[in-house]
Amino acid sequence: MIIIKKNTVLCLLLIIACILSAFPVNAQSLEDKRKDYEDQQETAEANKNTAAELVEEIKEVNSGIAELSQEIERTNDEIDEIDKEIEISNNNLIEIEDKISVARTEMGNALSEMYESMNTDNSLAMMLNADDLDDLINQDEYVDSYSAYINSKISELETIMNSETTQTEALKSLKDDKELALENLEGQRKELSKQMDELSSLMEEAKERAESAEAFAEQLKTEVLALEAAQREILGARGYDGTSSGISFSGDGTEFYYSTPYPYDDYELTLLAGIIEAEAGSVSYEGMVAVGSVVMNRVESPNFANTIEGVVYAPYQFEPAETGILAVILARGPATSCYQVAQEVLDGKRNVPNYYFKAAWYAEQYGIEGVNIGGNVFH
Repeated sequence: MIIIKKNTVLCLLLIIACILSAFPVNAQSLEDKRKDYEDQQETAEANKNTAAELVEEIKEVNSGIAELSQEIERTNDEIDEIDKEIEISNNNLIEIEDKISVARTEMGNALSEMYESMNTDNSLAMMLNADDLDDLINQDEYVDSYSAYINSKISELETIMNSETTQTEALKSLKDDKELALENLEGQRKELSKQMDELSSLMEEAKERAESAEAFAEQLKTEVLALEAAQREILGARGYDGTSSGISFSGDGTEFYYSTPYPYDDYELTLLAGIIEAEAGSVSYEGMVAVGSVVMNRVESPNFANTIEGVVYAPYQFEPAETGILAVILARGPATSCYQVAQEVLDGKRNVPNYYFKAAWYAEQYGIEGVNIGGNVFH
């Protein structure tokens, strides 16, 4: 049996106490850590909500830009029509002025011939008897009557010319009003574009703050790309082999041809790249070129708007422009590959002559025949 003395026990207890004091189990400290973790989650969630709210605001601003773009296009068309009417009116004025000039010339020539025919010798001879005098008076009366007739015609032409001039001035005034309205519309669009940039900047700041929480990084990425990913997930979740419809797989989009280059600016390049990414993703080169070809085919057709903006934001045409997918892509910037394809398409590259396309699963379900390129059926 081992006998432990009392003092020894006390020493052991003291040693154990010292050891425990060196490694404290502090419940409050653990709770603080948990609280910090919860605060971090709440901060990430708050930034996630902020980003989502900003996306909604961006969608609203984007909708406003689309409406203004359509109004600007209509106003430009109205100005073009007014220009045509002004040109017609100016041509009418020139024609009337020519008629007045001709009438005056004819009257002058006629009067000259009449007076030349009544030379001095004949006049003196006519004055010798009453009959000749009557003839002379009749000739003078004829000259006066002829002059009155021509002057009346000239007066009528001048009245018409004054009316045409008034109409021309009214058209010019209307054109000035339309151009002022156009300037105001473009100013409003510029302000909305500025607002879009500011909102995009705020959204990026919220994104950066949210990314500080590692657990939220993937969720934030999903949130930012949610609208874009939703459509692709639908397409990817449905198998499609083309057996239940008349879709042809003989055309793979690799046969390229070239059209007239389109004079574009940075905004149009970005917009085309954005709709290409929204509709075709950023992987299938032929599929991206095909979507870009459809947009430009419409621009070049008299049956659609004659601008990229007008085509993309036309009502009920490109779903991503209405659902907000396009707005999200434009806010963060389209993929580099989509920019490259957009530039090639704007420079004239094409691979389909079509004006429409549908998702492959949609075409299968509704029996739409066409050519499948990159998951879209062009028809």
